[in-house]
Amino acid sequence: MPTLRHLTWLLSISLVLLGAVMALAPAAQAQSQSVGRVTGEVLPRWVSLKDEDAYLRRGPTKTHAIEWVYQRQYMPIEVVAEFGNWRRVRDRDGTLGWMGRSVLANHRTGMVQADMTPLFRGSTQGSNVLAYIEEDVVVHLKTCKDYWCQVQVENLTGWLPTSVIYGVYAGEEIN
Repeated sequence: MPTLRHLTWLLSISLVLLGAVMALAPAAQAQSQSVGRVTGEVLPRWVSLKDEDAYLRRGPTKTHAIEWVYQRQYMPIEVVAEFGNWRRVRDRDGTLGWMGRSVLANHRTGMVQADMTPLFRGSTQGSNVLAYIEEDVVVHLKTCKDYWCQVQVENLTGWLPTSVIYGVYAGEEIN
């Protein structure tokens, strides 16, 4: 017959396990993908800003206050939700807000996250270095595989590891 001591121990272990499961649930959910109700496209997903001026609003209407004005054409931004012609987006700093779909493009871009990042001729660290790219430079993604992306920046085409690019998921493949 279980004693009070055994029941207390069993309850304590159960609570610890329940806490661990609850702590891990958001992380597992964050990595899972869903499909947008409006477009049928995967969420979250990367897009870029179509024009130099794009407004980030508090809510999904033009009557909602403008929180930020982005002035960086082709800047990558992550779509996390959809509502009619509006997309809930997250920027590089983690700021969430709403943008009209008309200011977003499906053109894949990335932003270099470290200053003086080497642009390689091939998809290995041992390849010749073509140039060094400054932090925050926007690159156009041509293809990504095996944790490397072939990118174009101005008139140069080369390879960057995905770890230095904001706008690509780890292990993502782009054709």
